[in-house]
Amino acid sequence: MDEISLHELEAKRSALLRQLGRVKPFVEGSLAEIHSECGTKNCRCHRGEKHRSVRLCRKEKGKSQAIYVPIDLEEEVRRWNEEHKRLKALLKEISALSEQIIRGYVKNKRSRLKPKDLRVLKGGRKRS
Repeated sequence: MDEISLHELEAKRSALLRQLGRVKPFVEGSLAEIHSECGTKNCRCHRGEKHRSVRLCRKEKGKSQAIYVPIDLEEEVRRWNEEHKRLKALLKEISALSEQIIRGYVKNKRSRLKPKDLRVLKGGRKRS
């Protein structure tokens, strides 16, 4: 695999950071479609045609939370949820590039130092 220069990594990260400026509304969680029966005895749901609803599910402090999503908001909430997934992936990629920049910086700095300059005491002080 070819090494990428620090300049190229920083340029790629900057391009991704600019994408954060185009953030749309977002919401965390997973959408779940639920089919259930109601309490009305003569309802169609008791003959097999169950009622459909959508819930936005997520964890909060280790506990599952579900929010009812009204039918007329379902498509919009799906878009918000997709935007959250896009942002999460974008942030992960930016973080990975930042880590590569740190490693590249350290590698470049070490390659310019003489071996005797690399000896470091605890606390980051050079040996005399």
